[in-house]
Amino acid sequence: MAIAIDTNIYALGKKLNITSERMMNYANKTVDEIIEAETAQGNTKAAEFAKQLESDPNTLIKTFQLDNPGNKFNIISQIPEQKMPEYLEFLEDDDLRLGLNFFSQEQLLKLMQDFAPIEEVVNSTMICFPLMEIVKMMPDKELNNFIVNKDLDPEFLKKNLEKMDPEVIAVMIEGATGSPVVEEDPKKLMGMLYGLDKDTYKEALVAMDPDAKRVMVLNMQKQDPEVMQLFPAKAYTTMLSTLQKPDMMEGMAALQTESLLSMNGELPPELMAIVLTQIDPKDLAKIVIKEYPDLLTQIVAA
Repeated sequence: MAIAIDTNIYALGKKLNITSERMMNYANKTVDEIIEAETAQGNTKAAEFAKQLESDPNTLIKTFQLDNPGNKFNIISQIPEQKMPEYLEFLEDDDLRLGLNFFSQEQLLKLMQDFAPIEEVVNSTMICFPLMEIVKMMPDKELNNFIVNKDLDPEFLKKNLEKMDPEVIAVMIEGATGSPVVEEDPKKLMGMLYGLDKDTYKEALVAMDPDAKRVMVLNMQKQDPEVMQLFPAKAYTTMLSTLQKPDMMEGMAALQTESLLSMNGELPPELMAIVLTQIDPKDLAKIVIKEYPDLLTQIVAA
């Protein structure tokens, strides 16, 4: 299959010392066929040029104008589909972020859940929303799961519980035990809370007023920003889904190389080829010379 590229075939003729009239006879011929025909006729420049074309990236770039995105696309499109994701590694992170625009908002959020570490999901959300708004939007269910999360350091939790108003602690104990609490002394209330058995203690934590939980999360975040990673990615992507896509895309600045590579790797081949046109021409030339020299025999200069 011929690969048509946009280049000056007469400039090629001049380089090979071929007259314009003779070049007209090579219409619709591949560059390889032109070189082969000229070499057979004793054109030593053609033979020398063939060797350069097979080994020198700069010659390849100039001959096939690989700084032209259209030319790059036509060549990249002929690379086996299963190999394309390998070459995404040649792109800069900003190039990979542009590739994310090919996904719908729904697809993109799903990919974030599947491929981005929770740290990056949190950071993406924090680019798009103030922290206070994030905590305000966090569902009560997730706040409950957070406060009893086994990965939340128990001592860190206790330290923050002891900063809560006594009324909040009393309500927690009442909610877990079903018995009214008349005690008002903060230390005694904490003693009552810590004196509960394991399951009742968890029930007391869940019984904390949702707004009080949010205040505690904010306080915890000031001490240790990583606590926000204890909420699930789904909670954050649900928040991001409320934005218009252009606003949501601003949060993609938090995604790092590995996540970007994995997400772009889910693009269909025809779109991945478009993303890959951002590759440096020298990198593409080296790839073609090393891995796909047969492509050079298929190129037709227009």
